[in-house]
Amino acid sequence: MPDPSGEIGVGRGGRRLGWPEVVLAAVVYVAIQLVAGILLVAGSGALPSAPVLLAISGLSAFGAVAVALLMRVRTPAALGFRRVSWRVIGLAVLLGLAVWLVSRVLIVVYVSITGDLTDPQESLTQFSGGVAAFFVVLLGGLVVPLGEELLFRGVGFGSLRRYGVVVAATVSSLLFALAHGLNVVFLAVLVLAVLNAVLYERTRSIWPCFVTHATFNLTSFTLLLVAL
Repeated sequence: MPDPSGEIGVGRGGRRLGWPEVVLAAVVYVAIQLVAGILLVAGSGALPSAPVLLAISGLSAFGAVAVALLMRVRTPAALGFRRVSWRVIGLAVLLGLAVWLVSRVLIVVYVSITGDLTDPQESLTQFSGGVAAFFVVLLGGLVVPLGEELLFRGVGFGSLRRYGVVVAATVSSLLFALAHGLNVVFLAVLVLAVLNAVLYERTRSIWPCFVTHATFNLTSFTLLLVAL
């Protein structure tokens, strides 16, 4: 790992992320999803398609991050926009693949313990055609991971880092996992979140976290499309 410069959650001029950003981001994140979901269901009378669901997810994450960033800090450096070497990026790809493989085992463990077969990815099969598949991969594999990393690692971990690595990693990772629901992917998402918290702490950059998350999602979406 490189010896990164810069303090997590702190931008130029010493402006620091904190609880106001966490609370505001959480409110905006939930509000956008609720309002968008209600409007779409009320308008069509049916659940939105996979590309629309992913677009809402990405919009809510980026919207929450934008509002939190503009509140006080107003500098992207506080969210970990720092360069890293290609070696670190390559390692992030391998870690994403490793977590995906581990997630298959964790899903089996979760189902065997709870008997819960609820799979949130079932709704992501509600599309047809090449254009829809393209947007599913683009949004689910790239856009949503970047938005979620900026929100949960950039804002979440960055705001809580003042209380120590353990507290910041634990709270931000649990929030990330709970945001995906108590279902078969909960443990896998939790492991991914903890790994990315460690990556963020080590590199001070959001990019390795994004690459790991994107690799994890792209692997899942690629196999999903092959199976359709």
